[in-house]
Amino acid sequence: MNKTLSLGISLAVSLLLGHAVMAETESPKPIPAVKIWPQLANGVYNNAHTLAMKCEVGSNGLTVTDALWDIYQVEGCAKRWTFNMGLPMDVPLKYYKFDPKFAGLPINITVEFYNPANPWEVKENYQEIILLGGGKQQIGLPEWFHYPTNRLGYDFDEGDWFPSGWTLPKGKYALWQGAAKARQKDRHGENPMYDFGFTHVAPFAMTHNGSQSTRDKRAILFGDNEWIPHDGASGKFTADTTDPKNWKQEPFYARAAESCIIIPDFEAPNYFVWGDSQYNAFAKMIQNTRDRYEDLKIGCWGVGVVRSSFRIFDNFYEGRPTGVVDLNGAKYWKDKYASREAAAADIHPVFGRCNLNMGNPSVYWINNSKPSQLYAFLQEWEQGKLARPDILNILSTWIQVEFVDGYPLSQHGFIDSKGNRRQEWLKHQVPASSTYALSLFGHCVMDGLQCWDIGTYYSEELEDYSSWQTGEASVKRNINGKEVNVNYYIKYFGFYNFHVLGMWQASQNKDIIETTSTQWEMPEIKTSDHDGTWRTGDNRYPSYVNYYKEPLVRTKLSADGNTLLVIACNPYNKGVENVSIRRPGETEEYHFELVGDFPIIKRFAVTSSKKDIKEQNKNNN
Repeated sequence: MNKTLSLGISLAVSLLLGHAVMAETESPKPIPAVKIWPQLANGVYNNAHTLAMKCEVGSNGLTVTDALWDIYQVEGCAKRWTFNMGLPMDVPLKYYKFDPKFAGLPINITVEFYNPANPWEVKENYQEIILLGGGKQQIGLPEWFHYPTNRLGYDFDEGDWFPSGWTLPKGKYALWQGAAKARQKDRHGENPMYDFGFTHVAPFAMTHNGSQSTRDKRAILFGDNEWIPHDGASGKFTADTTDPKNWKQEPFYARAAESCIIIPDFEAPNYFVWGDSQYNAFAKMIQNTRDRYEDLKIGCWGVGVVRSSFRIFDNFYEGRPTGVVDLNGAKYWKDKYASREAAAADIHPVFGRCNLNMGNPSVYWINNSKPSQLYAFLQEWEQGKLARPDILNILSTWIQVEFVDGYPLSQHGFIDSKGNRRQEWLKHQVPASSTYALSLFGHCVMDGLQCWDIGTYYSEELEDYSSWQTGEASVKRNINGKEVNVNYYIKYFGFYNFHVLGMWQASQNKDIIETTSTQWEMPEIKTSDHDGTWRTGDNRYPSYVNYYKEPLVRTKLSADGNTLLVIACNPYNKGVENVSIRRPGETEEYHFELVGDFPIIKRFAVTSSKKDIKEQNKNNN
C-alpha cells in the first residue's frame, strides 16, 4: 500500500471515529486515591528500618497492590491481608480491584504474618490507610462531609464546614474525653466540642484559658492511680491494690465536685478476686460519694450493667479465642433476651453490689479481623437495657484498636524532624467504617457513647515529637499564656469525624428516635449473598445474624407510622450487598444496598395498610 493511500485511509478512519476519540479524550479522568497513613514515609518501615509494606493504587483509583507482597517475608510465617475489620481475603494483595461502589471511601488495609499451624498466632502486622479514588462516595454521606487527608488530626472543629449548633436526641449522651488541640479555640464562647453535639466534656479537654463550662456538662474518667497509692515517677502502685484500707475516698469527692458524671478507672484492684470485704468497702465509697452529690452519675470504667464483655461471641480452641460462633452458641446468647430475669442473671457483680447507677462497658475494637464485635456491642447493650431499663449504659470506645492475646504491636520506623531514625510500636487505628457504624448504633439506638483518648494536648508539628516508650519528656509549649505538654501524633485520628457524623445524623432523625410510642425492632432480613433466605424468628437476633454473616439491622417507626428509620451494617461484607427487610408480621419490603462494612441510615415511606402501632409493638416485643 502506498503512503498516500495509507494516509487517506487513516484520515478517513479518524474522521469516522472522531466523535468517539474526542469523547474519550474529554471524559473525566478517574479521581486518584490518597494515602492517608503513613504520612511520614512512602510506606511502612519496620523497626530495622526495612520497608515492609507499600500500597500502590492504580490509575483507576480502585486497584491496590502491596509492592512488597512477594518481597517482604517473615521466616516460618504465611501472609494474609484484610481490609477494615473484615475476615482475611482469599487472594494476594496484588492488583486487587475494589468494586466501583467503594469509590471515595477510606479503607484500612492490614497485612499479617501468621503461624500456618495456629492461624491466630500473628508475629508481625502492618497497616496502611487509603482513601480510594475512582469518583465520589455513593453510600449517602452528606456532600459537605470530609476528613483530613494531609494531616493527622481530626478537623471537624476547623473552620465552619461541619454544621454546628445541633443537639443529640433527648436522652442520648456523648461524652468527650478526647485530646484537645494545642491551638484549639472556643466557639461561641464555649469549648468547641459542645458546639458539635457532645453533651459532656472532660475538664482537661477544655480550651486553654477559655470557657470551662459548668458541672452539669462535664464528665471525667479518672485513673485508679488517683484513688490507690501510686508513684508517678516509677509508674508503679505502692500498696496492695486489692486491700480496701489502701483505697482513698477523697479523689471521688474531688472529681464529683467538678463533674456530674464520674468514671473511676477499675483495672488495678482486680475485682475478679474480690470477696465480701472488698465489695462492701467499695460500695461504701460509692454510696458516700452519691450521698454528697445526689445528682451524680457514677460508673466504673469497663463495668457494664451486665458482665458480658465485648468478646461475648468468641469461642475458644486450645485456649485461644477464635471468634467463631456455632448455632448452640447463637441460641445461648439469644436466650438472654427471653425475659428480664434471663438478662438480669448476668448482672455485673460490681455494678449490682456497689451502688453504681451508670454502666460503662468497654467496647474497644480488638486485634484485627473481628467482624463479630459490632453484633456483640449491640447485644451487650440490649441485654443490659432489658435487665435494668432505667439505667444509663454508656459504652466506652476510642479510636485505636486494642491488642490482646499476644497479638503484637505494629512496628513503625520513621525519620524525625532532625533526620534521626525513630522506632515506635503502634496499635492500629479503628477503620472509618467501624467508627461510623458504632456511632450510628450508639447515638440512635443505644444511650450514647463515651469517646476518649489519651488526655493530652496534641501538636501537628513533627518537631514536637517525643517518645514516651523510651522515657523522653514531652515538649512544652506556651499556649495562650499557659505552659502545657504537647505531643505529636504519628498516627491518624481523622476518623473521629465519622464519630461526629454519626452523632449529627442522629440529631437529624430525632423526631423518630425521641418518640416513645414506638420501639426499636429487629426486622426480618434477606440478602443477595444468601440465596434469598429470609432470616425470621430467632435468626433475627445478633448472635444468629453474626453466625450467618448477615447485616445487623434495627428499625423504628415514626409516631404516625408513616416513616420507617433504618440503621444497618454488615461487618462481614466484602463487596456490594443488596438487602431486603420487613417488619415482623408485615409483608411490605424495604430495599437498600450495603457497600462493604460501611453502615447506612435511611428513612423509608411506609405505604402498606397499617395496624395499630401500639399493638404491633406489643406483639413484636
